[in-house]
Amino acid sequence: AALPCEAGSYSRATNLSAASECTDASRGHFATTGSTEQKPCAKGSFAATSGLAECASCDPGTSSGTGSDSCSECAVGSYAANPGQGECTRCPHPLSSGSGGVTCSICKEGYYLLSTSVDPNDIWMAPTEHCKPCPPNAFCPTNTTLETLVVPQGYWRASSSSAALTECRSFGGDGEAGKTRCAGSELDAGDASRRRMIEEVSPSDEYCAPGFYGPECRLCVADKHHLVDGDTCRDCLPLGSVVGRIAGAVLCVFVACGIAAWAYSKKGWRKKPGYIGRILRLADRAVVYYAGMGFTPKLKILLGFYQVCIVITTTYSARLPIEYTSWTDKLAETVSLDWSAFLLPPQCVPYQSRLLAVTITPASLIALLLLTGIGLRIHRRRLRARAPRSASQKRSETGNSGEEVSVVTTISVAITAMNEDESDESKVSASAIPWYVEAALGLL
Repeated sequence: AALPCEAGSYSRATNLSAASECTDASRGHFATTGSTEQKPCAKGSFAATSGLAECASCDPGTSSGTGSDSCSECAVGSYAANPGQGECTRCPHPLSSGSGGVTCSICKEGYYLLSTSVDPNDIWMAPTEHCKPCPPNAFCPTNTTLETLVVPQGYWRASSSSAALTECRSFGGDGEAGKTRCAGSELDAGDASRRRMIEEVSPSDEYCAPGFYGPECRLCVADKHHLVDGDTCRDCLPLGSVVGRIAGAVLCVFVACGIAAWAYSKKGWRKKPGYIGRILRLADRAVVYYAGMGFTPKLKILLGFYQVCIVITTTYSARLPIEYTSWTDKLAETVSLDWSAFLLPPQCVPYQSRLLAVTITPASLIALLLLTGIGLRIHRRRLRARAPRSASQKRSETGNSGEEVSVVTTISVAITAMNEDESDESKVSASAIPWYVEAALGLL
């Protein structure tokens, strides 16, 4: 009788006398006992060597076609969760996978993973909750997380847990100054030494170039240095020069205020042609309109609204729409009382000194205004004392010579004089208003 071929071989011939007369199944094929021909491996299986009786299944993460002698890893963006798959399945949007993936648990290009501590199964079940669109100006290659966002040169972010990128401004330099300070995080292999230098100089400011740190990399790492021309650190001025600048600025302010007050007191100058007369007449009209329109309560209401707007975020953890807060933010920067920043760079002044200056400045301004009010009242009292008195005033003073003027009567007379026209100020006798009442009215 003819001998059948053993498993893993086949033959179409009959009357075989020996197993050596059978042919082994080639790679990618198999043959069972007594086969007259070999059969190709089905999809999802393979035969790595010849002479096999059956094909092996592909492992998860791989696939194969018909008659394959090996399995191929699934490409990036596809997966094979089960063994023996004939083809890989594309990952659902916006997920992706690595080469040979058995599941999709990373975000595809253009998206980033919000948290790395989440379970991969949760990512699979709710991909859009965990994979977020790449922030503006950032780059998100496949498998990007919030910590590994690619920050381009010229941009900065506060920390690796922030998705907000800030474009580095020039701060007085040219258009490339921001890129010079803000190195970003897109350093390639050739920039390894530069990356090590950045981490050694300022490990918490990995997006800054060497020598810079802080928001938008605008601060200098070196002590007693400040930013110049947007990309250069220079030594701060000596203490003597600092004191001279401050004294000069204060002196200029006082001189300017004194000249303005002296010019405003010259009533005859209002009739002069030219800019001085026009400015003084315009100032008089402004005072009249301000008092006539009652701008004081209106300004108080506006100031109260402004104060609410600027503290509502920090006090109540609420944020008004940008349409309401954009002008308040700009106004806050404009009216900032941190005068030291105008005279000296922030890095050149110790923090304690700056804090003390910012704290004292409002109180100093209020005290200056109070002293100015007292001085103006006393000055007007002296002017009234020098002015010639009318006959009615003389009779009034004669009739009251033996009586002491009460404080209430004195204040009433003074307030009446304040409300009368400037030409009628001489109607109130200077001696009828004590100097301390004038000072109190000046405080008001």
